[in-house]
Amino acid sequence: MPRIPIAIASTALLALAGCSFFESDEEDLDFAAYEDQVTDMYNEGVRLIEELDAAEARIVQACLEEQGFTLHSPDEFTSWTGGERETFLEDAPYEWFLPTREEAAERGFWQWATLDVAETAAPDLYAEWTAFEESEFGTPWGEEPAEFYHLEPSEQYAWYVAYAGEAWATEMHPDLGGPGRETDENGEEIYTNPPPGGCKLEMIEAVYGGLEGTENEEEGSTDWTFRPEQPMGDWADMHQRYEKRTADAEGDLVDCLDDRGSSGWEFHNGYLLVNQYLSESGEGEYPLHSYEDAGTAWPDPPADAPEADDFEGWFAFETDLALDFAECGDETGFREAAEHAWQQAQLRFYLDVEDETYAWQEEMRGHLEKAQEVIGA
Repeated sequence: MPRIPIAIASTALLALAGCSFFESDEEDLDFAAYEDQVTDMYNEGVRLIEELDAAEARIVQACLEEQGFTLHSPDEFTSWTGGERETFLEDAPYEWFLPTREEAAERGFWQWATLDVAETAAPDLYAEWTAFEESEFGTPWGEEPAEFYHLEPSEQYAWYVAYAGEAWATEMHPDLGGPGRETDENGEEIYTNPPPGGCKLEMIEAVYGGLEGTENEEEGSTDWTFRPEQPMGDWADMHQRYEKRTADAEGDLVDCLDDRGSSGWEFHNGYLLVNQYLSESGEGEYPLHSYEDAGTAWPDPPADAPEADDFEGWFAFETDLALDFAECGDETGFREAAEHAWQQAQLRFYLDVEDETYAWQEEMRGHLEKAQEVIGA
């Protein structure tokens, strides 16, 4: 697909974004015209990362197996890309507090899943929650650990030494029986960031030519890099774009909730903190989504909240509130405004680094080709 240039007027606005973006409204971009192009760019980056991760793993594991190590730590060979997407769009802020009517009636805000009785009271729906959690956050806690972690600590430590060298293994895994970290005069451990050695360094030198060290003055250590960093846009700026575009619709949504008897809601950085409200009301020991600096931008907990072991009462309490949110989001136009705002903010976020991203991808292809040569040799 050919790349579509941004219109001249929009380019000028982007150039001014660093100093005057919030002084004037931005011109809308044609989301439909760009969506496939930007999604392809996003997915190509994911593909390159995953293929290079897999190639690196093959090289390192071959080195380890030559030394007799046949089980490997999965944490050192996991791609954290999240996979390719049908669209480049991330999950939008409003999706966490504004379910559709159908979602609201079926599962509320998922906060009920933190109740102790949830799994036994609603096993089928709780299984849906577990699947949703895994799709959003990865493997659920409590899954059986990989076979590598059943090895004796000394065997695991020996693997880490072979993987990345004695200094690295001592720093990263002091609990496995090695010499442990050095301590200061007060007996406190001294944290360092030694460069990797062992098989990992062999792979780095073969594929990338070597390590690069950058002094980290804040940490008082050296950061080590070898792979080109993927260009990243300004996420805070992107989120401010979104908030600016939804600001006018926020009041209408809050007023609608107030008219339905749910008074006291305030937006916090583009969110309504419904999970914190439900948790404070007694629904679960912790909110599924929380913000330390949020204050109390939600209503006071109701005096007649259900008892903690009353699952049906809590579920009805939550889904009734979720329906109010869903219907108010539709009736006031907030949902439509938020969806459009997120599309525009995310589109500019990726277009801002489009040229740098294509250059990075080309560099990654070169490293992937080199890795494949090493594997073939």
